[in-house]
Amino acid sequence: MTALVVGASSGLGRALATELARKGHDLLLVASDLRDVEAVAADLHLRHGVVARGVAIDLARSADAGTRIAAALDGMPKPLHALLLPLGNSRTDDDFSLGSGRIGELLAINLHAPLVLVHVMLPRLLQARGVVVLFGSIAAARGRGRNVVYAAAKRALDSLYESLRQRHAPHELRVQLYRLGFLATNLTWGMRLPAAAVAPGDVARVVVARLGSGSGSWYLPWKFALVAALVRALPWPLYRRMKG
Repeated sequence: MTALVVGASSGLGRALATELARKGHDLLLVASDLRDVEAVAADLHLRHGVVARGVAIDLARSADAGTRIAAALDGMPKPLHALLLPLGNSRTDDDFSLGSGRIGELLAINLHAPLVLVHVMLPRLLQARGVVVLFGSIAAARGRGRNVVYAAAKRALDSLYESLRQRHAPHELRVQLYRLGFLATNLTWGMRLPAAAVAPGDVARVVVARLGSGSGSWYLPWKFALVAALVRALPWPLYRRMKG
C-alpha cells in the first residue's frame, strides 16, 4: 500500500518518510523543492527497495495541489492507504503585525492545505479503510500574543479531526491527531525553548508504529499533555500576565 507524506523533504516529514520506507511502505512524497524531494525519494528507494516518488508543489500558492497529487497517485503501483500531513510553517513576527498576504500564506500551509488534501484524498482512503494523520501543536493550547495565526490554524485542526471522526465510523476511516511539543528542526535551531526539543525520528517511530491502531489524539512528547492541561487551567487574570 502507498503512504502520502506532505512536507516530506525535511524535519518530521523526512523522518516519517524514512520510517515508513523502513517498514516497507511505498511512498508519494510532496514538498516545495523538486531537487530536495526527488533526492529523498531516490535515497529511500535505494536503501529500502520501496517505490518512492516525489512531487514538488508550493502549497502556499498552488491552486490545484489536490488535483496534481491525485494524478501522481494514479501512477503509483499500489492504492493510497495513509495520508500524513506533517506540514507547517511559522514566523517570528506572527504577532498581529503581519500583512494580509503573510497571514494568507500561513493559513494556506497550516490549515487550507490539510483541509483540501483530506477532502481530495477522502474517497481513496475510505475505499482502502485507511488512515489520516494530522499534526497539531502545543502552541494551540491557549491563545497568546505570539504565533497568533499559526496557533489559530493548528487549533482548527482539532475541529477537522473531530469532524472526520464524527462523520466516519472507525471501520471506514481511522483519524489520528498528534499535538506536538518542540521538535529539533531548523525552525527551532538556536532558539531558547522552555523545554528540550525532541528528535523528529523519535516522533516518527511512534507515529508509524501506531498507524494500524484506531483513531485517537495524543501529545508528543506525552509530557506536553500535562503542560497543556496546566496552561488551560490557569485563571484568566493569571494567564493574562504571562507574556509570549
